[in-house]
Order: sequence, then C-alpha cells, then structure tokens
Amino acid sequence: MIDIGKILKRAWHILWSYKVLWIFGVLLALTAGGAGGGGGSGSGFHYGGSSNYNPNYQPGPFWTSVNNWFQQNIYPFFTALDQHITTFIWIGVGLLFAILVVAAILTFIRYVSEAAVIRMVDDHEKSGAKVGFKQGWRMGWTRAAFRLWLIDLVISLPVIVFLLLMGLLGLGIYLSVKNGMGSTIGIAVSAIGCMVLFVSIVIIVMIFLALLRPFFARTAVLENIGVSAAFRRGWQVVRRNWKSAALLWLVVAGIWIGSWLATIILLIMLIPVFLVTGVLGLVVAAIPGLAAFGITSLLSSGPLAWIVAVIVALPFFLLVLLSPLFLIGGWVQVYTSSVWTLAYREMMALEQLAPVPAAGTGETPSPAVGSSGDKASPTS
Repeated sequence: MIDIGKILKRAWHILWSYKVLWIFGVLLALTAGGAGGGGGSGSGFHYGGSSNYNPNYQPGPFWTSVNNWFQQNIYPFFTALDQHITTFIWIGVGLLFAILVVAAILTFIRYVSEAAVIRMVDDHEKSGAKVGFKQGWRMGWTRAAFRLWLIDLVISLPVIVFLLLMGLLGLGIYLSVKNGMGSTIGIAVSAIGCMVLFVSIVIIVMIFLALLRPFFARTAVLENIGVSAAFRRGWQVVRRNWKSAALLWLVVAGIWIGSWLATIILLIMLIPVFLVTGVLGLVVAAIPGLAAFGITSLLSSGPLAWIVAVIVALPFFLLVLLSPLFLIGGWVQVYTSSVWTLAYREMMALEQLAPVPAAGTGETPSPAVGSSGDKASPTS
C-alpha cells in the first residue's frame, strides 16, 4: 500500500512552494469548471405586497429609444419570419462558428494545462527543479495533451451510444404508436423500462471510467505512450494496486466535497473582496466595451451599440469579479492533480521493487515514469 498521508503532505508542500503551478491551475479552473461558485435568484423575486405601479409613469428618453429601436429593428423579424429566414440562418451559423472557436480555444488551453501540471510535478519530484511558465507551457504543449483529449473522447463514447439508443427507442415508439402495434400503455411501460435500464448502465460505466481516468491520463503523459496502450497500462496499475487506488478515490472525493463546502463559506467571507474585484472588473471591462461601442457606432446608431458593448464587456467583468473563486479552484486543481501524480509515481516505485509480469505477456512493466524513462523513486 502507498502512504497516502505522506502523499497528501507532499502535494500540499508542492502547492505552496511551486507557485507557477497556480497559473495552470487557474487555467484549468476556467476551462474545466474547477472554480466553485453559486447562483443567485434575486432577479426573479417579486414582492407580494402593495404595488407601486404608477399609470402616469413615463420612461426616460434612453428606454424610450431602446423600445423604439426594438420595435423598428427586432420586432419585424418575428412578425414575418418567412421573409427573414435567410437572416436567421446566417445569424445561427455565425453563433455556431463563434461557439466552436471559443470551445476549441478553451479545450486547447485545458489539456495543455493539465499535461503541464502533471509533467511539472513529476519533473520536480525527479530533479527538484522548478520551471517558469514559458517552459511549463512547452512541457504541456506536446502530443500528450492531444492524447488526454482522445482519452476523454473515448470515455464519453458511452454517452454518445446512449443518445443514439434513446433516439432509436423514440423512433421505435413513434412507429409503433403510428402503426397501431400494441397498446399505448404497454409501449409506454416498455419504453420507460428500457430508458431506466440504459440510464443505469451508462451511469455505472461513466463512474467506473471516471475513476480510472486519472491513471489513464498519467500513463499517457508520463510514460509517453498511445491512447490504447494508456488504457491497458492504466488498468494494470489499478488492478495491481486496487486497495490503494480505492482509498485514494475516497480521499480525493473528500477533498472535492470539502472544497465545495469551503467555497460556500468563502462566498460570504469574501464579500469585501468581491466589492474590490467588482470595481476593478468595471475598469477592465470598460476598455473592450468602449472599443466595441465605438466600432459599432460607426456601423449602426441607436441602442445597438450599447447592447454590443455590454455583451463584449460582460465576460471581462465576470472574469475579474470572480477571480478569487478561480484562484481557489486553481489551488484545488493543482493539489488534486499533484496527489494523483505522486500516488502514480509511488505505485510505479513499488512495482519496480516487486516486479509483476504484464498480463498475457510474461514481461515486466517498463519503469518509464516521466518523459525521459528514468527510474522512478518513491514520493519524497
């Protein structure tokens, strides 16, 4: 068994002594949903007491201008959809293209950052060296980052198969009802039973693959092997160290639960900090917002320029406003990733002390921890 207590202490030391990792952790929090946060519901609240409605109230000139602009430019689209179908198609294509571009950029940053954190921690354990951001980015910008994406793609295949099966099930139900094949109640009961069965299987498979994913990722990054080999090698590591792996899964789950609870408490404690970051966010967002307003004003007049300015400025404002939460999420990302990497290194070290033949080959597994293939050592 690996020494999990020792690993947790070592990961904590790395987190606070290797601060360049924080940058990659924040990038992971931004792109992989690692930052905790809460949603507000105040905007939908309506007071049930007396109303302050004034029938003689007249909106100001700005809101009158906004209303007139919508009446002239937006409302006609919805009253004559058939005449503007081409416009809606181009708008949809533009939005889809923008979403795909943003998703591609975020995906690239996420997997490069993940590979960088894994390799930087491993290299630090082997040599004690600490690299800067530029060198760390180079360590992540390798084929290993692409392999991490492929691993997640393969892991998501059960969900894709599930959606296809649900589509075929829905089509079968529609054809059965349309052709009068069997009673409607019987078809509905059968459909619900199949859906429950499919959902249960998919949930079990996804949980199982998600638990194995940290080992697949580290075999792909540290041993520099392909995706299929990473799946086989990762499964071998888990199978030989299943007790340590099971205990480690529980510990990491506890870390994530504790981080979410701590985030909820910090949301209240950090209110003064959010006031400061909110003001800074307004200052930062004003620059791209005013630039968008100026460019749009050259092409169109009226409230459209303000709407475009708000849309452009809002992401910058939220990024600065919620920066404390992203930093906390980055710490959690770095810490948990370090725990998995240190545990993997220690498992490899234990296997070298007591070699176990690879399944079906009779060969001992290669050390190959890290990109250079140096002999692994237990976590220090």
